[in-house]
Amino acid sequence: MTELMSKKYKIDIPDWYVKSFDLIQKNTNGAMPDILKVYRTSSFQKLLEIGFPTTKVEDWKYTNVYPIIEKKYKASNFINIFENGELINNVKNLIESNPVISFLSSFQLVFIDGHYIDSLSSVQKNERFILQPISQALKSENGTVLNHLNKYSIIENGFNALNNIFFIDGFYLEVKDNVIEDEPFVAIFVQSGIEPLMINSRNLIVVGKHSKVKVIEIFISLNDEVSFTNSITEAVLGENSFVEHYKYQAESEKSYHIGKIQSEILRNANFTSHNLVFGAAITRNDINNVLNGEGSEVHMYGLYFTQNAQHVDSHTLVDHAKPHCLSNELYKGILADNSRGVFNGKIIVRKGAQKTNAYQSNKNLLLSGHAKIDTKPQLEIFADDVRCTHGATVGQVEDDSLFYLRARGIEEKTARTLLVNAFANDVLMNMTFEPFREKISEVVSTRMNLIQTRSAN
Repeated sequence: MTELMSKKYKIDIPDWYVKSFDLIQKNTNGAMPDILKVYRTSSFQKLLEIGFPTTKVEDWKYTNVYPIIEKKYKASNFINIFENGELINNVKNLIESNPVISFLSSFQLVFIDGHYIDSLSSVQKNERFILQPISQALKSENGTVLNHLNKYSIIENGFNALNNIFFIDGFYLEVKDNVIEDEPFVAIFVQSGIEPLMINSRNLIVVGKHSKVKVIEIFISLNDEVSFTNSITEAVLGENSFVEHYKYQAESEKSYHIGKIQSEILRNANFTSHNLVFGAAITRNDINNVLNGEGSEVHMYGLYFTQNAQHVDSHTLVDHAKPHCLSNELYKGILADNSRGVFNGKIIVRKGAQKTNAYQSNKNLLLSGHAKIDTKPQLEIFADDVRCTHGATVGQVEDDSLFYLRARGIEEKTARTLLVNAFANDVLMNMTFEPFREKISEVVSTRMNLIQTRSAN
């Protein structure tokens, strides 16, 4: 590719990122394992090589990332959260008052701008499982961490490289064999908004054979200020294990969020993903799953509810690498005002992955004539004994359904909220953690009511 052509496909790295890399290299002082230094250096070279994607790149065709990278953030690596007692107390009050998460306290880690806050957390380490900040796990020379960290997520774009370079902390969950835990493991990531920050978090989930757990990642903001979250979660599921993973993103609508979840699913294991997006000005989520053992399954459920000028881009990938596997995917979008949604769902069935069953559906509800959705389901099939289906729909609130409710004496605003909730419920009903499902349903109703009230005024 000529230099002129390559310019079309990448945005060169601003000087701010180069200076921040130099600064973080100088300030390391042997505080990290040698392998992480290798990751950091090689990732920086990769970042310089590939830059950030432009809309000429097919996978980023509908999402312009320039508004994210043009800003001069301060890397959160260089701020001291721990001396700011008032900030920590404000975050404590935020968590306790937020109805979606205030009851999630059994196994909980809290991070402010990427930094682990011990006083707000409940670290758990016993013979059944380990839940701790990944920084502590690395310092303890836990061999399992280094055996799995960076083994599944490859650098697909400049944001992935950025995470390798600047990640401060994140959660590490290791579950031993034959563990069944009903209480969810929770990680709460809070943007403080004290100044424009770039916050990189890295998470790792390792689940043993025949174990069953729930994991919830929460992303919220303390105030309505600009920050940039860039998060990666890697998960490896042992034989016959079951992991139900929730990601709830409700950050400030002035902020930006880039997220990646990469799962490796071994023989007869089941990974169920719930991706719930309500916040940020621009959100991009890549959720990639490799079915790398016979009989493995992945179930993917997504709900994005956008308003104002929000932009949400959901890219999913299911790689059927082995035979006799199942994938099932349902993503739904509710789009109001001038917001925009993007959905790209890709299914690959590898040669030899016979007896594959793969189902994918994307449905979207437009609440405004100005809202927009771009949806692109993809199938790449290299085996002949498979069953694969995909589909996408775009529509508005049905007049007949609205008339039916109005004819029974239900006020129009309430009727519309009921219909939107019913639309979302196809996704939410798959959440087995009922208290969390009920809270998300309330979030849908509250947002719908606020949108209608604003429109009426």
